[in-house]
Amino acid sequence: MSVRKLYKVGGVLLVLALTLSFCSREKHFIHNSGFVFGTVYNLKYKHDKDLSQKVRTVLDAYDNSVSTYNKESVISRINRNETHVVDSFFVTVFEMARTMNTLSDGYFDITISSLSNLWRFNRELQFGDTITNAQYDAIASRVDSVLQFTGMDMVDIVGDSVVKKDSRIKLEMCALAEGYGIDLAAYELEKNGVEDYMVEIGGELHVKGKSPSGDKWRIAIDSPTEGSTIFNRTSQHIIAVTDCAISTSGTYRQYYYTEDGRRISHTINPITGYPVAHDLLSVTVVGPNTMTTDALATVFMVMGKERAIELAEKMKEVEAFFIYDDGNGEQKELMTKGFEELIVK
Repeated sequence: MSVRKLYKVGGVLLVLALTLSFCSREKHFIHNSGFVFGTVYNLKYKHDKDLSQKVRTVLDAYDNSVSTYNKESVISRINRNETHVVDSFFVTVFEMARTMNTLSDGYFDITISSLSNLWRFNRELQFGDTITNAQYDAIASRVDSVLQFTGMDMVDIVGDSVVKKDSRIKLEMCALAEGYGIDLAAYELEKNGVEDYMVEIGGELHVKGKSPSGDKWRIAIDSPTEGSTIFNRTSQHIIAVTDCAISTSGTYRQYYYTEDGRRISHTINPITGYPVAHDLLSVTVVGPNTMTTDALATVFMVMGKERAIELAEKMKEVEAFFIYDDGNGEQKELMTKGFEELIVK
């Protein structure tokens, strides 16, 4: 073969190699899932590489800090008074909790772990079961004693240490921990050049850029139907969004009934020490990051719709949607103006 022909063949092979290399680096949507913080997570992102291990490493490190499902996490050991030393994850979440406590006039409080455990009754009960009035009264009789070691003013961080005013104080960060976990996963994706993604943990979401359809992300807002689960649910509305976080809180999946028909929600009012007992069934919050929307969804759920929508209307970059019982067995809606503009169905 002549040198000229050899160069020609070599050139063709080089072009072919470059073409194949380019194709192999073509970005496409990748779906990863796993288990963290006691629930399932899902990632959908457009990239030319699988980034699941990078995200998993971040989530595992975070799980070791603030997850009460992890018995050896920092928060679990603090609750057992085995350590007082905290890490940067813990400090970030704690500071947001303090901000939310101030913003909500005390309706958000991460020291309610003992109250939450008090109202969970017998672990053998299933949500939707009926408890006796005697059981309810026995629990209610202990509320005042537990409130004595409940309150954000009884715990602080000094340097790298948690300082408790009472050793019985136990912290529970689940009302914003999942949210910050989502934000951390989103930051990791962005750090690796991802521009289009959805990160979901336990129903909380952070979306950016375009969905696989090439348009905004379409997110279903669940209808608050008693007995529904994440596997059996209907949609109230569909919203089209991008570059935002979405969180939902409700009383319609986790509850008990008393003999006289009172529904006991899993959502606790840290001021009274009792489960919330208003007409609000579900709250959905849209905002700039998931730690904020996660915490606000709980704040609004505890406050009730009147105070909640008043607060939401005052907050920049925050929209809210409320579903409530009108007292006659009918569900009604209330929402900020900005949320209404997101609804496409």
